[in-house]
Amino acid sequence: MFKLEIDNKPFLQLLLIVSFCFLSVILFSIVGGIITVAAYGFDVLKMKNLGDPEIIEGLKLFQLFSAIGLFLVPPILYGVFTSKTPLKKLSLDRLNKPINYILILGLMVVSTPFISWVIELNASMVLPESMSAIEQWMRSSERQAEDLTRAFLTFDGIGSLFYVLIIVAVVPALGEELLFRGVLQKIFISWTKNPHIGIWITSILFSALHMQFFGFFPRLLLGLMFGYIFLWSKSLWLPILGHFINNGSVVLANYFFPDTMKDADISIFENNENSIIFYGVSFIISAVIFYLIRRVNKNAKDSSVEGPNRYENDSLDEIIVNPKSEIK
Repeated sequence: MFKLEIDNKPFLQLLLIVSFCFLSVILFSIVGGIITVAAYGFDVLKMKNLGDPEIIEGLKLFQLFSAIGLFLVPPILYGVFTSKTPLKKLSLDRLNKPINYILILGLMVVSTPFISWVIELNASMVLPESMSAIEQWMRSSERQAEDLTRAFLTFDGIGSLFYVLIIVAVVPALGEELLFRGVLQKIFISWTKNPHIGIWITSILFSALHMQFFGFFPRLLLGLMFGYIFLWSKSLWLPILGHFINNGSVVLANYFFPDTMKDADISIFENNENSIIFYGVSFIISAVIFYLIRRVNKNAKDSSVEGPNRYENDSLDEIIVNPKSEIK
């Protein structure tokens, strides 16, 4: 099959994936819109009426198509057009050690209190008086996003639960990790010749793309966590699992405990005199698990990038394989 020879050309790689995203999301949005209108009689002029169950179901279907078009299809096309082995190119060919999955599960559970605290801090952020108009717009956008999230987390039986899990957890976990970690992170590491800069750039883009300003820092934190786990393990399945647990737990909590979950980003930990200790313990244990993941994968080798020079030079490849190496 035809293969684009752009292995050592990060700018062209970035241009290619951005082009795939742009064309794919337009195509899938059009197709999704047509199917939504046909299935639900979807009236775009009334799409903000979240009290109408038909509108909500139509938005769910349209969101599914848009997410597939933006996140899932472009990296797959990128892998197919740039490599003879797309699964290896996207780091999906390695399942990794079973202990890693146990550590990821533990990390996502144990880090919940600390991330919840970061969510609270971010949500209470106040901009200077001179930027009050911008803050008002940001909070208005945030409320709209929260209202849409609540609408999506509505269920009508067990079948509806699995449908919402696909929309909120499965497709985002697969698609976003494929795009951001499987493609963009590698591009930015190759471009900057620095894995840390590459991970930070990717994580900032990952958080910013959600367009929820008062949830920016917790998503940045998750992006960094997934980025380093991928860097160390060389397997995309680990951040995919972590991402799925993060999103899926919200869906399951809203399904089984609807009265206690007011929105997707709510903190379930009450503030009291012991809260800071609780958050601190969560952070410390999470850091220990994070370190264990690094140690378990310290000898992992990257087989996803083809060619003799995986990231354009041997020194960077050594940095990625051996985290103890220093950039000079």
